[in-house]
Amino acid sequence: MARGLYTAFLHQAAEAGCRRVRSVTSPGNTGSIAFHRALGFALEEGDRRVDGLPVHSDYDGPGHDRVCFSRQITPR
Repeated sequence: MARGLYTAFLHQAAEAGCRRVRSVTSPGNTGSIAFHRALGFALEEGDRRVDGLPVHSDYDGPGHDRVCFSRQITPR
């Protein structure tokens, strides 16, 4: 279901002329990280690493580090 929702979102973003989408998740959410990577999202470099992953420190406030992704899309 999540793959279908993301696919629909990516198509609508492409139709709107977007060329890149971004997403974030927490470093401990290994399922989300694997899912985003399987969908073609690339990890963005952060300011430090946690368990080998690049993270952005305090992204969602003090102590709330996040893994950031981006994906290029082709406009329609």
